[in-house]
Amino acid sequence: MPELDINNLPTTEEEIDFTDLEEKFSEKLLEETLDNVVLIDCLPIVDENKESKLFSLVKKITKNIGKILEDGIHMPKESVDGKSLSKGYAFVEFETPEQARNAVVTLNGYKLDKSHTLAVNLFMDVEKYSKVPETFTAPPKPDYTPKEHFKSWLLDEQARDQFCMHFDQDLSVNWNNRGSSYENIISRKSWTETYFQWSTFGLFLTTLHRQGAVLWGGPSFEKIVRFIHLNVKLIDFSPKENYLVTFSGDPINLEAVDAVLGFGNEHLNPFTDSDVGNNFCIWEIKTGRLLKTFPYTMKSDDTPVTKFSWPCFKWAPSENYIARMTPGSKISIYQVSDMSLLGKKSLQVPDIASFDWQPEDASKPKSKKQDILAYWIPEIDLQPGRIVIISVPDYNILRTKNVVGLKDITLHWHPTGQVLCARIQKYTKTKKSTFSVLEIFRLNAKDISSDIVEFKDNVVAFAWDPRSPSYKFAIIHVADPTPPKMTPAGMATTTVKSNVSFYHFVRTRTKISNKEEFVLLKTVDSKNITSINWSPKGRYVVLSTLRTTTAWGLEFWDTDAETQTSNKAITNESSIELLNSGEHYGVTDIEWDPTGRYVVTSASTWRHTMENGFAIWDFKGDQLSKNVIDRFKQILCRPRPPTLLTDAAKNKIRKNLEVYSKDFDEQDRIMESAASIEQLNKRRRMFSEWCSWRKRITAKIEELAKNLSISEYYIHQPDTIEHEIIEEIVEEVIEERVEYV
Repeated sequence: MPELDINNLPTTEEEIDFTDLEEKFSEKLLEETLDNVVLIDCLPIVDENKESKLFSLVKKITKNIGKILEDGIHMPKESVDGKSLSKGYAFVEFETPEQARNAVVTLNGYKLDKSHTLAVNLFMDVEKYSKVPETFTAPPKPDYTPKEHFKSWLLDEQARDQFCMHFDQDLSVNWNNRGSSYENIISRKSWTETYFQWSTFGLFLTTLHRQGAVLWGGPSFEKIVRFIHLNVKLIDFSPKENYLVTFSGDPINLEAVDAVLGFGNEHLNPFTDSDVGNNFCIWEIKTGRLLKTFPYTMKSDDTPVTKFSWPCFKWAPSENYIARMTPGSKISIYQVSDMSLLGKKSLQVPDIASFDWQPEDASKPKSKKQDILAYWIPEIDLQPGRIVIISVPDYNILRTKNVVGLKDITLHWHPTGQVLCARIQKYTKTKKSTFSVLEIFRLNAKDISSDIVEFKDNVVAFAWDPRSPSYKFAIIHVADPTPPKMTPAGMATTTVKSNVSFYHFVRTRTKISNKEEFVLLKTVDSKNITSINWSPKGRYVVLSTLRTTTAWGLEFWDTDAETQTSNKAITNESSIELLNSGEHYGVTDIEWDPTGRYVVTSASTWRHTMENGFAIWDFKGDQLSKNVIDRFKQILCRPRPPTLLTDAAKNKIRKNLEVYSKDFDEQDRIMESAASIEQLNKRRRMFSEWCSWRKRITAKIEELAKNLSISEYYIHQPDTIEHEIIEEIVEEVIEERVEYV
């Protein structure tokens, strides 16, 4: 400030010159943030002579994490008894904030020696934690709100099932009225932003949004839980519906999640610094708790694997373990209880191509001590390919099979988990063409014996009959496995001539030996079939031509049409019978309802814009209804949880079906036509409205009665109104007949 002139004093505050004070006491703002700085605590206390050795040690343990800047280690000191000693902590400056975050994840809890375990935090977190108030204020306790019955749809008097469909911006849940019509339960506009998905047992309807995934349930489909995962693209439920896996192409960002939650709700952010940059999340459904996040797997050149098959995280049927594969390297199996690696390390499998867990029959759960998985390794140089079956958690090898001339393998577990089919594609001797071999392992056989079924052509599709006691399966095989040309939306522009064959397992016992093998039942030649869809109850199968621009055929087959020979049922070629055939123009998707009574085919606008909508068929192939809906996208039948009935109880019901048949027949007669259904629904609605009206009027009369004296009930007004009686005669012609003579 200039010298004060008593004769020339400033008249206002604005005229005072503070430039000298501002220059003296000003603080230069940092041009860069300190996000790349970490605080390493619990370091050994050293003097100046050992300082360089400690710096070298810090650089050594951070060598694989990131590069420390030159003079990037700052260690405060203090004077103790005339000696300059370090304070046991240091500030380390990395090149990038990502390296600093990796240092926190990797080094926090790192044991330097027996006496020193490092505590590592981001420098910017110091300010955040310093603002935490010293006195704890408990958050308000939320009021308990009882939940609706999640399985209420199973109590329907007519034993109907539900389906959900997505068209335009609407999402609606409906009752399936025996296929001929449907009754809307609830509809909401913009309920989902991309697509929807039912949970494993149908308890929850999942919708996807920019903010994350939401689970809905109960009769009114109220919100059950929300999982924050910005721009979520893919989801997958665990086998017993206890956990959920979500994926987003956008790496996790704490600030972005805080912005979505809103000011004051930052404590609801489930992610921490260790989750930043990851893409996969594993959640517990009952609590909504985040269990763990994962980044992409990395290739050998340290680039992320961004193209993968879904689900890339695979659940053991017990839900004790979840695993994922690093292609060509290893299988990482995590214990769900604490999300730690099983045995604290991954299972190293060099060159691994694929793996899959042994499933468990949901209708007959068994208490297995161990889970089982199978994986395969391609043929490399002189090393043959291998199929390996191991047990978990002991990693005991149960079966190994070498394969030569290998091109590709696809693993197909039977839904009961008792049989595994390896669909092997091999090269011919000239290596100019390929052919297929099915190697079928029976896990309940001694030493897990296998059976081989060879083909001269290529098997391009395989599907087990889920309920067949003889392990029946169907395949599609073609001469040339090259797929046809596809449109950008995934529609084939041409069809491929294909054959469909049915096989089953036969055990022949003689006095000399026992013969066990998979035998051909029937082959259907020269078809355009692209898809095999078995009924969830087995026996019936739909062979269809999906997602092509030139063919849309559907064939309904019975694979257990019994033929009688000497009053004994046998299974042979004649047991495979075509029930019906039909066509759904532009069909893109097909699925069975959980009872196996109905089949739903649909044409989605995601694939094309020609006659979008859906049709419902019965298991015999009769079309019950067809609905053309503009901008129709998706339809899914609601799954059912496993039955609680024992085999004995189910057999008892089957024996007494005739007792219930009269009631069933009566219901069938009532529900035969859509008109009768609408009339019944109208009557039920009118009766319900009348009951509600009568209840209101009765309550009103009782309220008025309380305010009136008894004598007022008997006050009558004199009848002064003149009455006129009018008679009206109505003639109705019952029948009119004209005779010509």
